[in-house]
Order: sequence, then C-alpha cells, then structure tokens
Amino acid sequence: MKITSLDLELNQPSGKIIQIGAVIGDTQTGEISQRLRIYVDPQEQLSDFIIELTGITETDIKEKGTTLKEAYLQLREFHLRHSTFINPLTWGGGDSQEIFNQLTPEDRVEWPFGRRWVDAKTLYVSECIARGLPVQGGLSKVMTKYSMNFKGRKHDAQDDAENTFKLYHEMLIRIRNK
Repeated sequence: MKITSLDLELNQPSGKIIQIGAVIGDTQTGEISQRLRIYVDPQEQLSDFIIELTGITETDIKEKGTTLKEAYLQLREFHLRHSTFINPLTWGGGDSQEIFNQLTPEDRVEWPFGRRWVDAKTLYVSECIARGLPVQGGLSKVMTKYSMNFKGRKHDAQDDAENTFKLYHEMLIRIRNK
C-alpha cells in the first residue's frame, strides 16, 4: 500500500502555511517513489524565529512561493496521481486539517484526504505507554530510539515528511515481526 506522508511549516505567530512537503511511500518496501516541496506565500513577513528554525527565507517565498490554493491543487494532484491511502501520514497529526482550515470553502476543490490522518507520533506514544516507557521527544529524537538517523534539514517540510515515513515504516516492520 502507498501512503502520502505530509508535513507543513507555519509562520508565527499567525500560523499561516509557508511550506508543504510530501512524499509517496510504499508501506511494504519502505521505498519512497516521489517527493514534493512547495513554498507558500503567506502574504506577510516571515518571523525571524521561523527563518532561523526552518531556513526558509523571504527570498524563497518571493521567488518560489505560490498561493495556498495553487499549493493545495499541486498536493491534491500529487496525492491522487499515486493512488495512495486516503488519509495522509503525519507526525503529530492535523496537517491535512490545517490546510483544510486555511483554504476558503471555494478553494477546497474535491478534498482528497478524508476526515482523518494516520499519526505516527500517536503510534509511538501508544508503544511507549504499552511498554511503560517515558513518552518524550520529537521526530529526530524518536528516530534515534529506533536506531535511525534523521536525514536532511529539520523543519523542512519535505525532509520531515520523508523522515516521518521512514520512521513509520520501521514501526510497521516491528509490528509485523511481533
């Protein structure tokens, strides 16, 4: 089965989307077949904190940025073209809902993601609870607990989406082998 792993980067304090990242991953093989990185122009200045955290600059937004509607249409086409599971995979949940909430009702053309998402962080937290382990850590730290290394830049939406998928695939392997 293929799944779309999705991540967003948001400006602060407004919470407006500034980057959408996604990958198409095969849950059986762990192979990532496609990657997508879209810059979104929030029509406001980026906060210094977000520039430092994400590495996304005003120049990136002005030169590569698009409207949220156009970014959504690109993501929608990406998701549908690969016949993936309806619900996207996320780390911490809510990214698809955030896109939905920020789009105007007229711009939510044929919403492809259903009403839910697959949350890899919830799966991790559930495993910790079941084993009586402390629940702590973000994506990169959790990956080290699975003897994995985060690849790419943290807080880059495409890199976060890819690492989320890689961790989720490892979790699936462990579940299958139990």
